[in-house]
Amino acid sequence: MLPGTLALQPSPHTLIGAHTNFYVEATEQVFDFAMFEQDIRIVARPTEYEWSYGDGTVYGPASPAGGPLPPGRWGEETSTSHVYRATGNFQASVTVYFSASYSINGGPMVPIDGRATVPSTPVAISVWKSESHNVADNCRVNPAGYGC
Repeated sequence: MLPGTLALQPSPHTLIGAHTNFYVEATEQVFDFAMFEQDIRIVARPTEYEWSYGDGTVYGPASPAGGPLPPGRWGEETSTSHVYRATGNFQASVTVYFSASYSINGGPMVPIDGRATVPSTPVAISVWKSESHNVADNCRVNPAGYGC
């Protein structure tokens, strides 16, 4: 089964204390094959997601897959966003839970007990700290002033 693809915004860098948007692209998968001279179809649908943000924080299993934000809205809180409390380099990942059903020779779909757990490939994210300062110096008057 194909894993979901994890995406982050912004990426590969984010800021401490800011919302980083996480979302996964996972789609329904269909498997057709013959077994014992019977035509078998299995349909697996992503139903839940478990987010591991790499800093020890886990969210889920939960149903939202999240989604991309337009660039002007990066930093907004989403149902799957995460706020890092420390700087550093982290490996984020998501596990997709698939529920499935099967059909034999085109008959009705029958649910399969249990579910498959398929982990994504980890994605590196670097959390940085940003500082801002008010500057009163005029750099033309004092070229050695703070911020010049």
